[in-house]
Amino acid sequence: MTLAAPGYLLLLLLSLPPVAAVLAWSAWRRRVAGRFGGARRSGAAALAAPMLLLGALGLAAFAAARPQSDTGATAAAARGIDAAIVLDVSQSMLATDAAPTRLGRAQQEISALLAQLTGDRVGLVVFAGTPFVRAPLTSDLAALDEMVRGVGGERALVGPGSDPAGAIAVAQQVLSRGDARTKAMLIVSDGEDHGAGVSPAVAAARSAGVRVYTAGVGTAEGAPVRDLDPLTGASTTRLGSGGAPVITRLDAPALREIALSGGGRYVALSGDGHPLASLAAEFAALPATTFSAVPGVAPTELAPLFAGIALAIVVSAMLLPFAAAWRRAARWLPLAGAGIFLGALCSTGVGSVNRAGNQAYDTGDYAGAIALYRTAQALDPAHAALYYNAGNAYQRNGDASSAIDETMRAIQAGDSSVLARAEYALGNHLVAAGRLSDAAQAYRRALLADPAGADAKHNLEVVEAMLSAASTTPAVPGAQPTPPAGATPGARGAGAASGSGAAGAPPRAASPDPRSLPPDELRRELADALAASQRPMTEEQALRALQLLDEANRRADSQQSVGGGGLPDY
Repeated sequence: MTLAAPGYLLLLLLSLPPVAAVLAWSAWRRRVAGRFGGARRSGAAALAAPMLLLGALGLAAFAAARPQSDTGATAAAARGIDAAIVLDVSQSMLATDAAPTRLGRAQQEISALLAQLTGDRVGLVVFAGTPFVRAPLTSDLAALDEMVRGVGGERALVGPGSDPAGAIAVAQQVLSRGDARTKAMLIVSDGEDHGAGVSPAVAAARSAGVRVYTAGVGTAEGAPVRDLDPLTGASTTRLGSGGAPVITRLDAPALREIALSGGGRYVALSGDGHPLASLAAEFAALPATTFSAVPGVAPTELAPLFAGIALAIVVSAMLLPFAAAWRRAARWLPLAGAGIFLGALCSTGVGSVNRAGNQAYDTGDYAGAIALYRTAQALDPAHAALYYNAGNAYQRNGDASSAIDETMRAIQAGDSSVLARAEYALGNHLVAAGRLSDAAQAYRRALLADPAGADAKHNLEVVEAMLSAASTTPAVPGAQPTPPAGATPGARGAGAASGSGAAGAPPRAASPDPRSLPPDELRRELADALAASQRPMTEEQALRALQLLDEANRRADSQQSVGGGGLPDY
């Protein structure tokens, strides 16, 4: 047996003076009773009530010290594979040769598949003109199902067109961040406009050990392409140059070829029932991996047992027939016992450990905060805010990779109250790692979870401007950005979940302040930073680039940037 909070044992010392006082009082009372001829009560009977109450006080103090068994149950684990669903949401998926539409039928089929999966982690990538990671790998398939049902209203995030090759590459990146032995990709599409880039993308996924499955929705006869009015939502038939409707058709051969070269199989989404759900049995037969939110053994808390015994003793002592005098004279004892009992119960949960982690975070002891958050995670592996807090602490401690991993676990926990903040923090951590495209996707997901998130919107605009500028600005030969001395991560909008997260520290500007730079110097430093953004950047380089671009945008527009300026919390 071990004690997680041995300091509470000091409360036992407080019981020594009351014990001495009780013994002295009892002896005096017996002497007085004998002197005046009163009936003498046996010493044991006279001391029963007070000693029981004092014993309860000692047990409550011991419970507050959080006794734990040396062995406990292993943290909950699940076995399965990692899978990424790639869903086509292009304009052709609005055709009605599948009921209610191709996209609607695809959503129904994916929902049926998710309902049959057990233990697997699944991510979601939607695509049209561009791919978008709607959800990273998660074991919360109920939350993922809700996302699948809502993709029809998010088609504006991917723009017009069709880029299946890019979507396959992005899905492969999603799977590469998982640690499963078996990885699968499921492409749900009508097969149209799968250009020459698809075959190399499938080959790259296959060489990375990913099995590629496909599912075709629609008919070979096809149906007219439907265009939606973005304002009214009304749909109209698209007409060609000759006035005839433009027809879209299922390209099943192309999808079969992708599945064949990807080592998977093709599923036709037609007829009655849900044919896509048949893949669940196939996935279950593949080599599985044991997933565990927190590896290791979680100790068994014994404090509730001792605290319960203490409370039972208090109640019993107050009900004894010879305890009437003590019920009047020693009311403070049961109150004190009950107070310690409540304190013991509170100390057994993750709340006290998490608060201690927050205090360490606030004082700059990030390594200590990480250790405390990890302890709290062992007690409650499903608490999303604990992973979110740990991610912030890892980032402050200079470990962006672990920060990304921990924040991904917070997102995968499926707690809607933490989701928007976790996606926003993930974007900040990804910027620090130099993964600007992934950061932009995280900020978009944060806005989907909280459309009013001004910080996420501001950071998304800054990152998109960096990506756009990097793609059009030629690198300056020989330019090497120099990280500024004393550069420190900012903390704009990076508070943790209310009541449970670690609050960020105020941002400190890098030196020299971009606002003090002359225009020519600002342009030169910005060009160097954008050239560096085409390579993995350090935390200081990423921060400096964002500061420079933010200042350039501010000078170009006299009005304040959306979200009030500031920088991502990384």
